Amino acid sequence: MKHIIKPAFSLFLIAAMTTALLGVVYRITLEPIEIQHRRTQERLMKEILPQVSEFRELEINAGGSIHRVFEGLNGEEISAYVLELTPNGYAGTITMLVGIAVVENNIAGIRILSHSETPGLGALAVRESFYRRFDNLQLVPLRVVKSAPETGEVEAITSATITTRAITDAVNEAIDWYNKGSFQ
Repeated sequence: MKHIIKPAFSLFLIAAMTTALLGVVYRITLEPIEIQHRRTQERLMKEILPQVSEFRELEINAGGSIHRVFEGLNGEEISAYVLELTPNGYAGTITMLVGIAVVENNIAGIRILSHSETPGLGALAVRESFYRRFDNLQLVPLRVVKSAPETGEVEAITSATITTRAITDAVNEAIDWYNKGSFQ
């Protein structure tokens, strides 16, 4: 029995010290990671809506996959909204931004903040050739099609229809949120 207790106690001490060290590293890196996330988000919002001078987060309990909402201001005038959504894709959660231009009354654009989609398939959603498909679309419900999109349609990424559908459903959720006047 003694020959088991000593190694078990040693393993317990090693596990406890490793856990404590991981906790310390987590606390040290949490703030820099959050700062980097905010910088990336601000850069992408500015990329979607370059004419906006300032973004301000709204205190809204939107529900669904809508995580946060920002209004884009030019001086005192609200000229856009950016919604952060977290739909479920094929391999996990996709965190994305949808920009809605108020004056133009259209989708200004989308950007993917993070994802865990399949490399070479669903991961192609971060490419400009995909997210540009949403630029300047009308604020009507969108459908995913396999080829030759028409008004209100988005062409699916080949072999990644689930990812395309998840992103399009999130854009539709943002459109619905805006059309219902949920920001007022």
